[in-house]
Amino acid sequence: MSKTLVLEIPDEVFNNFQKQAESSGETAEKFVFEMVLKNSPKTNGNLTQQEKDEALKELMKFAGAVNSGNPRSADNEQIDADLAKEYGKDL
Repeated sequence: MSKTLVLEIPDEVFNNFQKQAESSGETAEKFVFEMVLKNSPKTNGNLTQQEKDEALKELMKFAGAVNSGNPRSADNEQIDADLAKEYGKDL
């Protein structure tokens, strides 16, 4: 089953879609349809191995992006000790 969706977009946006579509020999409509499919969330949770690999690659772009300023911030024993100390205050 499929549905028809009518979008009203500014001429400038459509022209950009059309230019990109023409560069790959497609129509603007097909270009937008493929972009929607590519960027729509997966609802069934069943990803192919390629999709999993691509998702991991995207996620890994953020690995190491945050510096907490604490060289032991990834030390699980230190984290456990900090949590125990914090939660034990009110006991």
